[in-house]
Amino acid sequence: MLNQSSERQRLSRMLNGGKSGWNYDEPAVVEVAFQMAVSRLFPKAVDVREITAFVVDMRSRIHSTEPPDQLETEALIRAALGDQDVFISDIQPMRVFNIHVAITAEATRRFELGKDDIERLILESERIAFERGWNPPLAD
Repeated sequence: MLNQSSERQRLSRMLNGGKSGWNYDEPAVVEVAFQMAVSRLFPKAVDVREITAFVVDMRSRIHSTEPPDQLETEALIRAALGDQDVFISDIQPMRVFNIHVAITAEATRRFELGKDDIERLILESERIAFERGWNPPLAD
């Protein structure tokens, strides 16, 4: 979230303890951070066009990798806001994770969060993930 690609690459190799397969405990922290970011980005009843515009703008800023899918991203945001009329169960876990990361990173950029703010966000996300029954490894 601090736009440090070398650190992001180092940490991504540590996901799931460096083992193959999928571990839902670590992505749970990212999911909570994503939910907190979405509620801050869209604090009131939101028109779906606002979500569409936000995702279009975010995708236009991503040049280092392929941006997340427009419709999947919109659906995950809408689901996080409590919309019961979206279907997200067919989105692959790694795609969900990458979308959560992209949205959370975009929120940190838009709100100009510094290192201390990001650390607080991660700590709060870890705390909430534990409360929800997940067991993620704690940040260093």
